[in-house]
Amino acid sequence: MVSVVLTKEQAGVFLEKLVQQRRVMGPKEKEPGFHVFDWIEDAKELTLDYPTSILPPKKAFFPPKDTLLKFSMGNGAPPSASPVLDDKPFVLLGVHPCDLEGIAQLDWAMSQGHVDPHWKARRDAATIIGVNCLPDKSCFCSSVGTCSPANSYDLFLTKIDAGFFVEVASDKGRQLLEGLAETRAPEPKDFADLQAFWEQKEKRATRKLKTPSYAMPLLLDASVNSNIWKETAEKCYSCGSCTTVCPTCFCFDVWEDLALDLKEGERSRVWDSCQFVDFAKVAGGHNFRSQRVERTRHRWYRKFYYLMARYGRPFCVGCGRCTRACTAGIGLVEVLNQLTEEQEQQPEAAKVTR
Repeated sequence: MVSVVLTKEQAGVFLEKLVQQRRVMGPKEKEPGFHVFDWIEDAKELTLDYPTSILPPKKAFFPPKDTLLKFSMGNGAPPSASPVLDDKPFVLLGVHPCDLEGIAQLDWAMSQGHVDPHWKARRDAATIIGVNCLPDKSCFCSSVGTCSPANSYDLFLTKIDAGFFVEVASDKGRQLLEGLAETRAPEPKDFADLQAFWEQKEKRATRKLKTPSYAMPLLLDASVNSNIWKETAEKCYSCGSCTTVCPTCFCFDVWEDLALDLKEGERSRVWDSCQFVDFAKVAGGHNFRSQRVERTRHRWYRKFYYLMARYGRPFCVGCGRCTRACTAGIGLVEVLNQLTEEQEQQPEAAKVTR
């Protein structure tokens, strides 16, 4: 990996040219304090120092509503259907390390057994530019290992006194940078500033899990019948806000919409949520998670038990969005820490080994 410095002056040139010459989706302020990833028309719209976005940037590859195919019937011709693939090149700018990990996890999820062509088309078309960040009170990235970027980016920017310290991770990123701005080699002061940024980030990451993430399957296995799930479910509205804003949730429903003449239509997938009462309802009317406590517990187990026990990593990136979005004020970390405290109060023979 190559590292270069983009000075403040050249950073402005880079962003201006980037927006002028490429399709760019990046963070901008929708309302005071609320940021969204959206298509950028002017570089002045960008807010690269944003705390977090309402929805994760996964929506660039997996939109809330995504047309999969269009079909036609009648008019004297045989029925036909054609897939809809969005493969227009674009730049996804300003992605935080936790969201880079979220994209990496969805890269994995969308390629298991069958590669999702709609996800792949957008991913192949994208150039991803990550940007470093400082945690707020809802973040717990240090507990799940997502404070620093591991993969899924072409360029990664960290703000320093001179401008940006840029890590170039791919030929695609290098070509983009070289084509739009001039850079220089890092100097000792730049490395010192970079180190200072990481130290500040570590100090700011104060929200933590009391049980290490690798031991979560053991904790949750011992806590299936805990009253904490019932207490949490009594607060929950089953509104699905938590899963809607999650960078690693990928459940969807499929809709078919017909035109008024009943001769044309389209098939779309839309985001779904395991917290909705009918999510686990099957033909015949049986619902595998009809009780709210079952749905509530399932979300934690989906993130820290089922997939983690099978694949060895949590499917939570510590962004804190679910806590911020929860209309009932339920905190994911707080519930897990309550379970830890409950286990610590158990007799020695019944405790989870951590």
